[in-house]
Amino acid sequence: MQRGVASLVVAVLVTACSATDQRTEFCEAVAQLDRIDAISMEVSLSDDPSVRAALAQTTAQAAGVARMAPIEIRADAELIATFLAALTQAFKSTKFNEPLERSAAIGAIQQQFEGALATSVSNIANHIAKACSPSPASLNS
Repeated sequence: MQRGVASLVVAVLVTACSATDQRTEFCEAVAQLDRIDAISMEVSLSDDPSVRAALAQTTAQAAGVARMAPIEIRADAELIATFLAALTQAFKSTKFNEPLERSAAIGAIQQQFEGALATSVSNIANHIAKACSPSPASLNS
């Protein structure tokens, strides 16, 4: 579930970004988040240290994306980064061999963010599709 959120955020991303330096930096940060998320999908869920490390890396990059996000979507990006940070903390504070405790911690976080997370993911995805997609002119060059 936690990796799925990051995947949803970046699923609409194409690698080329255009326009201002700020937009380019934001798009590059999102592309890096996409690469990190893709690598984390290869981590075995039974390898707890690797899962924790992948979550930490994804969370750190999501926080970077939030810092670079344009003002109109910054609150959404910050909400997603906060959600991922909370998931990371849940994994750090629970043990792999205590799945009920871990599931309860993850469930509580999901419940806490339940209403706003889907909206924020949608807002970010829509912005990325507009801001980070190649323009028709750049496709022809």
